[in-house]
Amino acid sequence: MLPTLEDPGRLPAPWWVPDGGLHSLERELHRELPPDHPLYGARVRAAARCEACDDVLFHVTDRALPWAVVHLTWSGRQEQLPWPRTAPLAHLNDLLTQHAPHDDTTDS
Repeated sequence: MLPTLEDPGRLPAPWWVPDGGLHSLERELHRELPPDHPLYGARVRAAARCEACDDVLFHVTDRALPWAVVHLTWSGRQEQLPWPRTAPLAHLNDLLTQHAPHDDTTDS
């Protein structure tokens, strides 16, 4: 079963859990992934989104590292590495330490 973000208030601002539209994030990820991308063919569920940089937190159910922060391009087509840029996370708490609060001037 997919773990949930039990306390969305623990997410560093500007991360948030959308009320809806998570499936559209998952569909876009699968459209963009090239065959040599580490998440290609992975089972993923969108969990949160960063309002400042458009990164998306995905729960990865069938890989060694269960979370990934992905920067989608929104091209609607398959990309070439290194896109979509992906940072795997071993623990959800890594989001709190490695993706600290930032503003929209951060190079993401």
